[in-house]
Amino acid sequence: MKRKISWFIRNFEEVFSVTAMIVMTVSLLLQIYYRYVVGKSLPWSEELSRFSFLFLVFMVISLSVKNKSHIRVTVQFDWLPPKWKNIMLVISDLIWFVFNCFIIYTGFKLYIEMGGESRNYISPVLGINLKYVYVILPIGFLMMNLRMIQNYYIDYFKRNKKGDR
Repeated sequence: MKRKISWFIRNFEEVFSVTAMIVMTVSLLLQIYYRYVVGKSLPWSEELSRFSFLFLVFMVISLSVKNKSHIRVTVQFDWLPPKWKNIMLVISDLIWFVFNCFIIYTGFKLYIEMGGESRNYISPVLGINLKYVYVILPIGFLMMNLRMIQNYYIDYFKRNKKGDR
């Protein structure tokens, strides 16, 4: 059981993004089939695919941080010595981390405000409370920060195991 939980934590983004991709693809294929073969439209499939795409995007962003394959501009650091280059990369990651914290705070604030008694934002076709859709915003940025911390943790201890200090 512990092994399965550990696997899920390591592969959370992959599982979540593949699931969202499957839901999006199937709903779009159903929409195409019904529209062009049956001659009727499925209104719920467009909304479901849009929500799935939103979840997919934020999980893939977190996955790219985990795999260190996110887009980043580092050409301005190339003229620096390696020690200073690493320091500047840490500073830029710290700025990115702080920005993510701001988005996490704002996203959770939006989530709480959307769930208030006076404001119930419901999706037009599926009838889902939109606070459950927009909750992916703070979750996605939180996952980015957690994966960034995880990368620094792994890099630090790998470096110490090799004897580099």
